[in-house]
Amino acid sequence: MTFGVDIEPTNRCNAKCYFCPRDATPHQGLMTPAVFEQSLGRCDELRTKLNALGRPELKISLCGLGEPLLNRDTPRFVRQVREAGFTCTMSTNAALLDEPRAHALLEAGLQRIAINVGDRDGDYEEIYKLPFERTRDNVVRFKESAGDTCEVIIVLVDHRRDRAHLEAMRQYWGDFGMRAFMEYEIMNRGGALFVDHMQFDEYPQLGEARALLAERGVEAVCPTPFAYLFIGYDGQYYLCCSDWKKEVPLGSVADASFTDVMVAKLAHARTREPVCKTCNLDPLNKLTEAMRARDAGDADAPDIEALIDKIQNMTTFSLTEIEALTGRPAPARALSTPSHARRTIPVTAI
Repeated sequence: MTFGVDIEPTNRCNAKCYFCPRDATPHQGLMTPAVFEQSLGRCDELRTKLNALGRPELKISLCGLGEPLLNRDTPRFVRQVREAGFTCTMSTNAALLDEPRAHALLEAGLQRIAINVGDRDGDYEEIYKLPFERTRDNVVRFKESAGDTCEVIIVLVDHRRDRAHLEAMRQYWGDFGMRAFMEYEIMNRGGALFVDHMQFDEYPQLGEARALLAERGVEAVCPTPFAYLFIGYDGQYYLCCSDWKKEVPLGSVADASFTDVMVAKLAHARTREPVCKTCNLDPLNKLTEAMRARDAGDADAPDIEALIDKIQNMTTFSLTEIEALTGRPAPARALSTPSHARRTIPVTAI
């Protein structure tokens, strides 16, 4: 597995997508050049460790929970990433990707850009609250300017749960020469976004899933916090990209390395409180969803077994990497975990 680090230029955003819990963002800001340099230094430390262990390449993405182009230093950050010898990716909604910014990013050496623009015309403007024609023209112009130097990927969020719509958007952007696409189901961002079919605590299958894993002796540790590392705009290590409300700060890049916070990450992931318990990426919640699908006739026993095997493999990966990177065995699982009150977020996805 390739390791990745998300460095967040900002968690501010110019879009107001209803499937993004923007109202739940607790504090917002821009990453400063000084904090970015410290973050990049920590990435270099981690790369050295990974190389010594024979692990795959470490990749850096200028991403996070906001629009990177709101930070005027983002092209500078791209250049620094490339000069440090890392692969550099960026995510954007492209509304600010005008010709000067596009030129600056390409000149800095950006290698891949993921553009979230999964609707068109009036639908786009209603959902994203951004002007569609300007965004479309920015995307097309960037693609033409980039040529073979920077891969352009169109990100399609299946917020409608409508396969036909995704295919129509593929066709639309394909007519403009786009060939690379990434599709995602809607994410509830650690429970910060209310999604009606992701209320895991309310489903009886949650207890069944927990009991089945216990019966098999399978621990469910999500690999996301360990394979996809996250540095917030403020220089704090956070649990992962699903920690939308920044509830789990683990230390500053000024004082700690990635490996310094690994054990604390594991301890938190095991408690599942907060963030994990309500997150749709959490393995226990994924198994709960699969059991609901089984009970609805949309999955069968082999599907459940395959997912349990996958959960076991993900947990093994997480614990193995913690041991390798820290140089000591991962702490054993506690017999009991603390319980916290669930937070209610007044944001609804339709």
